[in-house]
Amino acid sequence: MKLSNLDKYVPGKLYKRGVDYFEQDYVKDLREDGLNRWHAVVSGTGDYHVSVILNDGDTILSSFCTCPFESDSLCKHEVAVCLAIQEHKNEYGSAPLDVLSRLKELKKAELLDLLEDLLQKQPAVNLYLVEKFSETAEMDEAKVRRMIRKSASRAGRSGFIAWDMTGLAIEGALEVQGYLDTLDPEQDGEKIIRFSLIIIYECSKMLEKADDSSGIIGTVIGESLRKIGEVMEQWPEKLDQAIIDRILDLFYPAILFHLEQDMTDLPVSLVGSLMEWSDRGDYGNKIYDFIEKIIGSEALQNKIYQYEIEQFRLFQLMILRQQGDQVAVEAFYQTHRAYPYIRKAEVERAMEAGEFEQAVRLCKESELVDSDLAGLVLDWKKKRFEAYSKLGWTKHQTALAYELAAAGEKDYYHELKKLVEADEWQKTVASLLKDLKKTRWNSDLYRFVLVEEKMTEELLEYCRSHLHTIETLYPHLLKEYPHEVNELFTSYIYQMIAPASDRKKYQEACRKIKIYKKALGKEAAAVLIDELKFMYPKRKALLDELSKISY
Repeated sequence: MKLSNLDKYVPGKLYKRGVDYFEQDYVKDLREDGLNRWHAVVSGTGDYHVSVILNDGDTILSSFCTCPFESDSLCKHEVAVCLAIQEHKNEYGSAPLDVLSRLKELKKAELLDLLEDLLQKQPAVNLYLVEKFSETAEMDEAKVRRMIRKSASRAGRSGFIAWDMTGLAIEGALEVQGYLDTLDPEQDGEKIIRFSLIIIYECSKMLEKADDSSGIIGTVIGESLRKIGEVMEQWPEKLDQAIIDRILDLFYPAILFHLEQDMTDLPVSLVGSLMEWSDRGDYGNKIYDFIEKIIGSEALQNKIYQYEIEQFRLFQLMILRQQGDQVAVEAFYQTHRAYPYIRKAEVERAMEAGEFEQAVRLCKESELVDSDLAGLVLDWKKKRFEAYSKLGWTKHQTALAYELAAAGEKDYYHELKKLVEADEWQKTVASLLKDLKKTRWNSDLYRFVLVEEKMTEELLEYCRSHLHTIETLYPHLLKEYPHEVNELFTSYIYQMIAPASDRKKYQEACRKIKIYKKALGKEAAAVLIDELKFMYPKRKALLDELSKISY
């Protein structure tokens, strides 16, 4: 996602609200704290702090807002700040000030004053100068650690790094990453891996004493991990025993540390990087044995959950399959069937080989083994349905599609409709609805089926029992039941307002009134608003919010 194409990634309503905030000048104190690290305060119902990190272009690497909004999308405050950053770049970026020429015009005293001010406002500049003055030696591991730790120490307060100080905390790590970007992966690959592992280690230690809500430290770790993978992928074809031994010696303590720290998926990701070399020469066996050594380590054996072991076993299985040793692969399946992902891999192999009856058998066995894990059982049934489809076993398909649909799986309602004969469909739907009604967590599909099958009478009854659903279901009822929709919608709004005692709840009720107006028209909305004003003449906040609704 870029500053220039936010509208393609942010939902329309959120984007529009963000544009409104930007255009109404709600973005205050926009500043670039460090290279491509922006911060601003956005006014609204409260003041919210927003941090945005960009790459060298306008790609958004990470973004964070202190508002309570929870979604994978940017919130309206983040959108507003991104738009403000874009405006700032457009205004000042096209014709940059010739800073060097201006500095040459200043007198020595003016330069010193400027530098002193800069050192106070930009701690990273101080860090940079300390490094420059303290030594001129080539970058080495000790220097890398010192740079990272200095910026982390500077950002900490009483041993803790607050969320708005994480940008300062990773200054040293970013400087090291910048240095690594100048190196040639083919010539300096081992050095890049060494320094990247140090960055990952130091930043992971930082996470233990930081509020990384903004994801800034995590982004630096992810970038270093990506760098390692990139180097190993681009490594020259010539790969000798000494190199792989050194790399494995580097990886082993790093993986053990992250297993013991147990904060991230880094152990699996690091072993995944090694898989870039698993199909080179005879090194697959060496990596296989290395993984076995990790699995046997005390750090892993002491863990309660088996997630990492399962992932490591999958890597081993991948190596065996790369080597084409089918006997070893089958033996591996037999030995490690306790792990669901290994069984899934075995089912996938059977499907790829056209052994669909074998896939059905394996799925049924796994459904029994994992019977206390509903999510896994569901996965096995879906895979079994796929195998039935390949076999053309329509009767089995139909029964399983019904079972999955009755469990709330919408896709299998559609599959069921394709499989059932037209003259049997109404009977099947009636049975399905009866089963869906038994469990409350299947209510989404229950409503969906009523709408799809145009069962408006049943849908109306559902709305009477679940009053809040009238807000979304009214379009399917309005034509046949306008009076009932009006009655249910007004009851819903009355129930919201009656116990409310603060403006926030009144605002929410007024948003429902606007939906009501869209459904029933301006005249009906005016009547409802007048009734509410008559009923609650002393609720000043409510009267104020009602007055804002135009009709």
